[in-house]
Amino acid sequence: MSHEGSKAWGWRHAMCAAKELPATTKHVLLTLSMFMNEFGESCFPPISDLVKYSSLDKKTVIKHLGIAREKGWVAVSQHGFRGQKWKRNEYSVRWPERDLVAPSEPLETGEGGGSPPPPCGKKVVELVPEGGGAGSQKVVEEVHQDKNIPDNIPITSPEEREGARDSAEPEGLSVSKDTWKRRFRKTHADWPTYASDSATTAEAEWFNLSEPDRAAAADQLGAYVLHVRQQLGRSKFCAFAVYLRDKLWERVPVNASGGRCAQPLEAKPFGKAWGAVRFASLLEDPKGPPPRLTMAQEQMVAQGLYSREEFLLEKRAMTGWPRVNTMHERAIRRHLGVQADPALTPLAALFCNVAKGSATWQAWKALHTERGWPWFGEDRDCPDWIWLPSPPEEPATYSSALDAVRAAITRFETEHASITERQAAE
Repeated sequence: MSHEGSKAWGWRHAMCAAKELPATTKHVLLTLSMFMNEFGESCFPPISDLVKYSSLDKKTVIKHLGIAREKGWVAVSQHGFRGQKWKRNEYSVRWPERDLVAPSEPLETGEGGGSPPPPCGKKVVELVPEGGGAGSQKVVEEVHQDKNIPDNIPITSPEEREGARDSAEPEGLSVSKDTWKRRFRKTHADWPTYASDSATTAEAEWFNLSEPDRAAAADQLGAYVLHVRQQLGRSKFCAFAVYLRDKLWERVPVNASGGRCAQPLEAKPFGKAWGAVRFASLLEDPKGPPPRLTMAQEQMVAQGLYSREEFLLEKRAMTGWPRVNTMHERAIRRHLGVQADPALTPLAALFCNVAKGSATWQAWKALHTERGWPWFGEDRDCPDWIWLPSPPEEPATYSSALDAVRAAITRFETEHASITERQAAE
């Protein structure tokens, strides 16, 4: 992706040129940008990681995140899981004079409490389509509101703002527009070109369809992908917007019983089939342009704090396998699985249950670091047991747990290659 098309690069460039930001605030924001992908989407690093990679103390990091938020360069919200006391900060990029920024939630420090959101001292604006459509744009300014009036409480997250604009639903919809948007995002995430697609263009085509066609597009997506790969023998796919616009799911052959060809299986999160899909995706070449170091990372390398290879592997893990990262996010935060190609079913037999924190677990984590693959996430977020490939021999026969998991991934690669060759032959 070119720099011109990278929201993250554009934000870093504009932020570094901002005269109103102290140098330390820019340093903290550059460190934060390490955890963003090329599209500048929100990220969830804990304060401890920002402290680690900025080489600043915790108090300084929190202070300058607050300054950045006050100046309108970042928005902070909190996310957690039901039944768990801890929360994770979500950071989203913002541009003063371009974004309608509402006060963020207090920064989570891990010690309770937190500083209250500072008052907004700058007028900010947002470009929005007139009438909520895709036509000409107008500028909407934020004006002073009485925050004590419930109706005037500002909406913090982009999703909430988006939902508020669409609250007046068009007549004739059997379900709300927000529900269809959520289904669009879920369906789009399963499309092979998801990482490079224009979500805006795809969503516009989604809502150009009738409700029955949207449902059919979602239900038949997996069958169409299998048809293209297995029957047509193609590995490249068009953009998701083209799939919707041309109603390509209607081209899936009908079998003798009058139904479409074999539907993909629903793989539950962290299960055998889910793991087969995950590792099959990791064996693909990484997506996107080669990762580049930020200014802050270049400084750390120059100071000898970290190696260039370490940074590049971490960045590749964050951006190179978007489907896998999406699987992690959906599994951990939303407890959702993924659609699995039935052809991958034999690979599920190669998996065994691995306990979180065990020697085998640590060995798998080391292998992921070694290959630059994304890990599942923080150990505290993961379930107690996860299905992972098993070695061909008993683990005790190997000199180390790492050698055992290397043998396990080698066997998985061999079996996966065999299935891929058989599909190509058919």
